[in-house]
Amino acid sequence: MRFLRRNGYGLIDDSVEVPFENSSTRSHLNPQGTTVIGTIFLLLNATLGAGLLNFPLAFDRSGGVISAIIVQLSFLVFITIALVTLANCSDMTKTSSLPDTVAGLCGPKTLILSGICVTIYSFGCCLTFIIVIGDQFERVLATYYGMDFCHHWFLSRTFITCVTCTLFILPISFFKRLDILSYVSSVGCITIVYVIWVIIHQSVNTLDYPRPTQAWPRNVSQAFQLVPIICFAYQTHMTSIPTYACMKDRNLYKFTWCAVLSMGLCFLSYTIVGIFGYKTFGAGHVPSDILQGYDDKSPSLAIAIIAIAVKNFTTYPIVLFCGRNSLLGLFRADLEDNVTVRAIVTLVWFILTLFAAVVISDISPVINLMGTLSATFIFIFPGICLLQSVLVKDPAIYLNKSRFLVVVAVIMTALGGFVCGLVLVQAFEDLYRVPVDKKFVTGFRVDLGSTLCVLK
Repeated sequence: MRFLRRNGYGLIDDSVEVPFENSSTRSHLNPQGTTVIGTIFLLLNATLGAGLLNFPLAFDRSGGVISAIIVQLSFLVFITIALVTLANCSDMTKTSSLPDTVAGLCGPKTLILSGICVTIYSFGCCLTFIIVIGDQFERVLATYYGMDFCHHWFLSRTFITCVTCTLFILPISFFKRLDILSYVSSVGCITIVYVIWVIIHQSVNTLDYPRPTQAWPRNVSQAFQLVPIICFAYQTHMTSIPTYACMKDRNLYKFTWCAVLSMGLCFLSYTIVGIFGYKTFGAGHVPSDILQGYDDKSPSLAIAIIAIAVKNFTTYPIVLFCGRNSLLGLFRADLEDNVTVRAIVTLVWFILTLFAAVVISDISPVINLMGTLSATFIFIFPGICLLQSVLVKDPAIYLNKSRFLVVVAVIMTALGGFVCGLVLVQAFEDLYRVPVDKKFVTGFRVDLGSTLCVLK
């Protein structure tokens, strides 16, 4: 069997001598790579984020705690399978990025499609990270200085966002290897742990806690209100192959455990925040951003708000890494190794996202529509890759294992199509909905980027 892989000049045919070897035991040593702990930090940091703050509202909209947990667990099974599938397919094709892996199994024409999808989604995520950073600093300034803080240029949203992002994001965005960011990712994971602790502390100390909540939804369709936030909150598949490729001991068995532990910790974090936040405000009264629902001025809450900004500082370079490599891969593969080109693309990427974040008043509709790509990365691409990998190993589908995997691949792809349609329909409905009712779509706040400053 012949595969397509990327070398210094593009995608080429590569004959694999042992295509049927057990990839679970295959190991590639990389002395400069990440350890198992570092891999878990990278996966966690790429997954946990601002979506954490929307989960209480998601629990409320999905009709209750039990239904939300069941739906989340059901999707989590396929989400974890997709992570392992992508890693296995990258071993088969000897590639280190999602577009190259898809192209290696499905042909070079799919490189353009998958590369464009990764580039667009990465750019949109980076743009959102910067807007969320501005939101957090504005919240702290409005609380402690006053609602007229923007009348001082050095306290304005534009100045604070530009300075902090230039100081904390740009210097760590030029690295060629993703494993270096594992140390930064550990900081991002620690900040999330603190945020979870603050939410629990604030909730149990809120008057009348716990307030009335639902356990089950009124109908089946209500339970699916959780699907968009799940796609946004668990989106790490775009970065999973680069993360796997930079492991010190690139072994599918070890990566599988990293994926299971990471997704398990994410599920635990999202569920804890969802339950405590939901019970704090009660059914029908949950804010879109749980931290903005607390009205006290305690230092612990202010630090938690800043911690969300710090978390976005550490996640931006990971997503930029994937987007930059996909963008360069659309032109020439060897451009990724050119230091000058990589630096220029990184700088232009950063400037464009920063400029858009401080100039564009409302990008929520665009981001909501772009959320359909999340389901593509989580379900459709992995499903297609799984199907192709089975056909490569067993073209006649003779083995029972192959038949089972084909069924799984079809279910994943069909589920991805359903979720893409669901998110797209909800996004279009949100465009025509009365603004007061707009709370979240695909996990992003709809008032993303709206200033808290009161003009004179």
